[in-house]
Amino acid sequence: MDRRIRSAEVVERETGHAVVGTIPFEKAFTPDDRLLPVGGGFAEGAQAKYYRVAEAVRELRTNIQFMDVDHPPRVMVVTSPLPGDGKSTTSANLAIVLAASGQSVVLIDGDLRRPMVAKLFGLVEGAGLTDVLAGRAGFDDVAQPVGADGNLVVLGAGLLPPNPSEVLGSGRMRDLLADLAVRSTVIIDAPPLLPVTDAAVLAHHADGAMVVASVGKTTLETLQKAIGHLDRAAARCLGIVINRVPVRGRGKGYDEYRYTGDYYSSAPAGRGGAGTPAPSPASGATADTEAVPSRRSRRSASA
Repeated sequence: MDRRIRSAEVVERETGHAVVGTIPFEKAFTPDDRLLPVGGGFAEGAQAKYYRVAEAVRELRTNIQFMDVDHPPRVMVVTSPLPGDGKSTTSANLAIVLAASGQSVVLIDGDLRRPMVAKLFGLVEGAGLTDVLAGRAGFDDVAQPVGADGNLVVLGAGLLPPNPSEVLGSGRMRDLLADLAVRSTVIIDAPPLLPVTDAAVLAHHADGAMVVASVGKTTLETLQKAIGHLDRAAARCLGIVINRVPVRGRGKGYDEYRYTGDYYSSAPAGRGGAGTPAPSPASGATADTEAVPSRRSRRSASA
């Protein structure tokens, strides 16, 4: 029996956790199209290209804000059951969208085994998190601002240590996160949950973790096992983000995931008018992004 995830409702029923976000798969995206434009600004012709993905990530942002209206999460880990589910791109795009809304955001590469964040943004891959924790550098010395508004700052992984779990579970890491959370929302791109303990250790220090699962790849058993790792670490699962959901799935078993309604299938007002289908993306496809609204996330307002 094929147990790969194909329905948000089934994921929620089988795991007991809400699907808080869904990211659509855009076939036309190239690897260079994985990240949304920093600052929320779109070059001419790019708005329609990124429209569905941008709206999906904004919906994820809104659902996070409504998890606890009075005390929304300040430190969030983004992880996945296994490599290749799109957690790094999801982390980066969530940070971009939060920063575009005016929030101060720190994106930390907490994957001290296969760091990707600095590379995604085209930043210098030098000193970073481990250097700050070891006292070799200050945060302000090695964190790199992204975008003109200064709302988003990226802290790369730094020198890779032989003992990542111990470094990430240290008191210095806990203190750094607490200090950053005073003035910023902190997003940590963490390793996958099943191969190593790093993400569960980080999530214990954070307000919780979001688990990214990939349509047609992640099985329900794998997802349940990953969430179990968080439970054993006394860490909170903030919800599940379903990635790589086909925009249209007819004939492929993805009917429950198809984007429905004019909201997702229409171009923004002023670029074709309400109810007018958005132009097809000109080029490129994100190797990381895909997904669709769940029963619960559709009830939330999309900011």
